[in-house]
Amino acid sequence: MEHKKDKKVYAMKEISKVKAFINSSLDSIISENNFLKKLRYSLIANLYYSFHDKENLYLILDYLPGGDLRYYISNHTHFKESQIKFFISCIILSINYIHKNNIIHRDLKPENLLFDSEGYIHVTDFGISREIKEGLIINDVSGTPGYISPEVIIGKPQNEVSDFFSIGIITYELIFGKRPFEGKNKKEIADRMLNTRINLDGNNIPKNFSKEVADFVNRLLKRKNNQRLGSRGIDEIKNHEWLEDVDWQGIEEKNIDLTNMPFIP
Repeated sequence: MEHKKDKKVYAMKEISKVKAFINSSLDSIISENNFLKKLRYSLIANLYYSFHDKENLYLILDYLPGGDLRYYISNHTHFKESQIKFFISCIILSINYIHKNNIIHRDLKPENLLFDSEGYIHVTDFGISREIKEGLIINDVSGTPGYISPEVIIGKPQNEVSDFFSIGIITYELIFGKRPFEGKNKKEIADRMLNTRINLDGNNIPKNFSKEVADFVNRLLKRKNNQRLGSRGIDEIKNHEWLEDVDWQGIEEKNIDLTNMPFIP
């Protein structure tokens, strides 16, 4: 629908109260609504209004018509390294903003990454996000198998660095078209994540991909979070040699010339 004043197009998310109650997701919906009220950023799916009637809850959000990243991965889209770098840079900026607002996302995955009409990625779905508070230990096992970090699996305290592990998984998946840790069930996935060391190099990444992106993935997928890239702050990620040519301000302000990186969602 269209807002008469600024001609901005919005999307309306309709949620059945009955289904939300049956699925025990009411708390998640309320939590997401509360988090989104605090956030407003160029690279997330922003909330503008929320209301309800007898049957449904309604969220009025940014209209992001390009679909989610899962759609393109599932349809075997082969991304160039330059495209992957751009997507990951969008995610890093979003997560940086979210973390600055004392929130960890905890459910970064392709389904929660939406394209706008130009090709910029927006982070969405804050249903299991948590606020970071002094003295609060976050150690519940929540998130999607294959994307959550090792510390989440074993019930150790989580922090911002847990989101960085998920970024490593997504980068790997964009390169290879599959996750690094797969299995028939949650236990198999968890066992492989806890017992498999990812070590990409020039011999096991696709042709035309750089050793810098291999190092980026290796360092994000460290099992111990105090050894993980970003454990000293997100600038450690932004300053990695793979991302040294990224125009962070240009992406944040959405004024990048994308003609040399054609991906029209």
